[in-house]
Amino acid sequence: MTKKLIFIGFLLSALPIVINAQEMKKDTIRTELQSEFIKAVGDSTDLVIAGNGNSNWFISFSGGINSLAAEANRKYDNFLDRSRMSFRLGIGKWFTPIWGFRAQMGVGKLSGHSRLQTFYYYNIYDQGDHTTMPDEMKPYLSEKNGEYWIHRKFTYMDWSVNIITDAVRWFTKEPQKVGLILSAGPGFSHAFGSQGLSANNSFSFNAGLQLNVSLHENWDVFAEFQGTIVDETFDGQIGGENHQRNRAVEGYGGLSLGITYKFGGKKFKRYAKVNPITYEQIRYIPAPEIISTRIHADEKITDFTVRFFIDKYTIEDEQKLNIDKVARYLIRNPKAHVQLTGYADKETAYPEYNMKLSQRRVNNVRDYLVDCGIAPSRITTEAKGDTQRAYDEDFRWNRAVIMKIIDNKEKN
Repeated sequence: MTKKLIFIGFLLSALPIVINAQEMKKDTIRTELQSEFIKAVGDSTDLVIAGNGNSNWFISFSGGINSLAAEANRKYDNFLDRSRMSFRLGIGKWFTPIWGFRAQMGVGKLSGHSRLQTFYYYNIYDQGDHTTMPDEMKPYLSEKNGEYWIHRKFTYMDWSVNIITDAVRWFTKEPQKVGLILSAGPGFSHAFGSQGLSANNSFSFNAGLQLNVSLHENWDVFAEFQGTIVDETFDGQIGGENHQRNRAVEGYGGLSLGITYKFGGKKFKRYAKVNPITYEQIRYIPAPEIISTRIHADEKITDFTVRFFIDKYTIEDEQKLNIDKVARYLIRNPKAHVQLTGYADKETAYPEYNMKLSQRRVNNVRDYLVDCGIAPSRITTEAKGDTQRAYDEDFRWNRAVIMKIIDNKEKN
């Protein structure tokens, strides 16, 4: 049962990371959000923020108190009275300002009490007469409220791997001096043998809440509460109650203060999900308009370029606006025709492939015009692949179909 709970908890804690890591839509690309992009598309909330290579690693050390939570303990003393010193060493990495991971190791002491029962004589010490209290047990006895209790102190060591998230950054895009870091993940705990009880091991589940304050680019201080769920056998049943149904799990937890060193600081690059055509329009010098002009009423028609992303022949929505304008001109001028010439850039693939790609681009533009009500007989198509170029300045501009308006008398 305990292992199932730990496994379910781990899956739930990993769910936000899985959702955040879903593959980006195929009609977008991820680009670093630099000044020219902020100016063009705005500093919107549609940002994907990613770490920079090997940066954003950190190491932390903390010390504090831990206390065991078991059935009988709360009837003998309170959480603070049975607390003992503990220490933790952690190392991790922030993948984004919101999400990261941490591996940590802890060591310390725990203590617990249980009512004195004669069967403990047998369980704890190997002796012939199980009804006689062994001398080794007497130093650990105490009396409270008319009952005798046995007190056990033991050393433990644990390891865990946590998913971490800064809840403050859920609500802000800018770095903050104060962070509220949540952590959760599976682990393993070991209780060393002592006072006649053997060592015990348990799979565990660890969770924590940390208040983090940044002092410097490389240094943070923090206060953190962590709790660890373990199997009921972890403490050798020292906290169990006789003749009662014991809990399937127990645990320990406490408060610690610590310091974190951030290698290279905590630095990130900001990225945006951008439409491929928008990306090229912003990143590269736009291709010039081509050649001739037709004028009808208030509408100006230029030989338009329908642009495509690399190795794509799907028409982007913003490029459909250009085709719509040409279609309206052709409808108003029934003697006019349109010549479609498709191209591909030389970096996409080998010439045969590029020829087929440019043909698919031409066909898609032709089909779109037909759907707009233009007769196929008024459309001339030609594919040139990468054997000829419409533009020489930048080969990427040749991912295009050029629509040239021609009069009926000019049509070959």
